[in-house]
Amino acid sequence: MTNKIYIVEDEPLIADTIALALSKEGYNVCGIADNAKEALYDIDDLKPDLILLDINISGTINGIELAEKINTKFKIPFIYLTSLTNEQTIDAVKKTNPSGFLCKPFNEAGLRSNIEIALFKYGQKKEEKKLIENSFFIKNKGELIRVQKEDINYVEAYDNYAKLICCKSNFLLSFTLKKIEEKLNDQNFIRIHRSYLININKIDSLYDGYVFIGTKKLPIGKSYKEQLMNSISLL
Repeated sequence: MTNKIYIVEDEPLIADTIALALSKEGYNVCGIADNAKEALYDIDDLKPDLILLDINISGTINGIELAEKINTKFKIPFIYLTSLTNEQTIDAVKKTNPSGFLCKPFNEAGLRSNIEIALFKYGQKKEEKKLIENSFFIKNKGELIRVQKEDINYVEAYDNYAKLICCKSNFLLSFTLKKIEEKLNDQNFIRIHRSYLININKIDSLYDGYVFIGTKKLPIGKSYKEQLMNSISLL
């Protein structure tokens, strides 16, 4: 997929030159603005992968203040493009944690390398975040074991405990089924019975009031049937 890049630059000629250079490199310039207000609106709508940001821009909000808003609201990486290199500006820039800093005038090679490094680092962070969100650790006999959500077949209630049934291992947890459901916080896990929470991606078949996951036959409670049927795709 072509990376989308948004440009915030108040010099039209410079903005057009950057856009042309990026297009030649195969990037998708999804928008250009010369002020923070328009940029914030577009960024929210267009969801770019990277922002090229001048410091001196039109309007009452400068590029550094805009960067602070981008960090707070969007968490999208940005690279400063500026002719300002004084100590005060550099100190302010550092506080916004940019993914790059290019002094004007710059060449296409420098621009391209900064963009590639920024996109690479941001991609790594997204993968790390995804790994964290899709897994968790379980205490097992003094050991902490990482469990991927996708490896969970179902969870079975045992009074105030619950048994986590995974593809290769099972774990007894000192949590109620409701608490585990809250901790998983994932739409792929739904209750089919007061005693069972299942991973809908692990369903092999449904028949006569039961869900079949591998060789296991799990009952569907009457009050949970509608939610289950709404959660699966029917052809």
